[in-house]
Amino acid sequence: MSRDFDQKKDDSTLAQVFYQSKFASEAYANVGTKPLKAFHFYERLHYGLIDDDNNSITPIKTELVYSGEGRVFNIVADHIKLMQTNLKAATSRGVFTQAGEIFGNLSIVKAYKDPELEYGEYLGSILRYYNETHIPISIGKYSIASYEDYVKHFFKFIFNSKSEIPITMTRWSTSYNASILNTGLAFTYSNIGFNENQRKIDEIIDNPHYQYFSNLCLNFGFSISKRNPQLLVYDIASPAGRVLRERYGIFRLSQFFDRYYIPTFTLDNNLLYKNINIYYNKYVSQNSLLKETEIKCMRPVSTIKFLEPVDFGKRFFSDTEEVIMYARIRNFEEGQPFSPLKMKDIEKRIKNFVKKLDKQTAMSYINNTFRDQVWNKDHGYHDGLMKLQGKTVTDARRMEVGRRPSGGGNRSY
Repeated sequence: MSRDFDQKKDDSTLAQVFYQSKFASEAYANVGTKPLKAFHFYERLHYGLIDDDNNSITPIKTELVYSGEGRVFNIVADHIKLMQTNLKAATSRGVFTQAGEIFGNLSIVKAYKDPELEYGEYLGSILRYYNETHIPISIGKYSIASYEDYVKHFFKFIFNSKSEIPITMTRWSTSYNASILNTGLAFTYSNIGFNENQRKIDEIIDNPHYQYFSNLCLNFGFSISKRNPQLLVYDIASPAGRVLRERYGIFRLSQFFDRYYIPTFTLDNNLLYKNINIYYNKYVSQNSLLKETEIKCMRPVSTIKFLEPVDFGKRFFSDTEEVIMYARIRNFEEGQPFSPLKMKDIEKRIKNFVKKLDKQTAMSYINNTFRDQVWNKDHGYHDGLMKLQGKTVTDARRMEVGRRPSGGGNRSY
């Protein structure tokens, strides 16, 4: 592996990194005058995927525009245009030689990838396994005699699987499945692959024009991914972008998130049951007739049942049951941070919210209860620090602290 992208090299300086100011690891703070940002450093993996209150978020699609071949937020597109104009002027002045064409001819190769579609593909792989393997081998097709049977057995299948498997879009967005290209903030300007480390060295890092380009990125509000230098990410707290942000009416970090993102918990159940219904209908298309035979009066009697497709918007549970199931799923996919006793209390509160207020308020309560769990994961900043200090956190302790975020608290990055 090439010198600048060696994982072992980063690990060798881990202790020094950890004992620096925690401020240096906060993703949404401007941390000096260096254009490089380590988006693969612990919780920075969530850059643009959670907001400053730890809510999992997804872009508002109407705020995305085309910039060349890809889509980014409109404010990001404006910054790209400004940088392209500057680069063209530099090219006309003869600043770049042939080696600098990769910078001077800056254009988007890859940009926004729709997280809803990618989550749907991910969940679809689970549902395909359920349809094609689990049902015929583990429970038998005669166990699925209705839509209700299909849904009940699906959740049994999920809860009997390995804990921490993402099921909701919220958990998917805060797992390794999501990428910075799901944020609307990032784009690549080269087709260099992530594992093509020598090309990164030869074509970018050792390029005689790299220093000029990196300074330009800094001055136009972009960070360069340390391990993926062909990836540029708009720095939403960069002083260089302040004037343009204010023209958009954005004066604080929270206003940026309010303008460009929505919390994923508001989409979770719609997307989950839509995909369940899609794959139920696919199952029905292959298994529409179900012949059951039983013995009556010493004679075999056969009954033919027809499985009917359902509308994509169909829901199996009542509002209260659906929200309680959502809480159970969130606890399961987060590694069960809350004990059964605590979950009973959470479910009691949910019933009260639905009864006295509404379903959306109950969903918001669940989100507030679980959102800090994004930090309560192995191999995060806090766990690495504990390891360096010779301390560990047991599973029992995790159950006890429940909501305590491993990363250090609210608004911590």
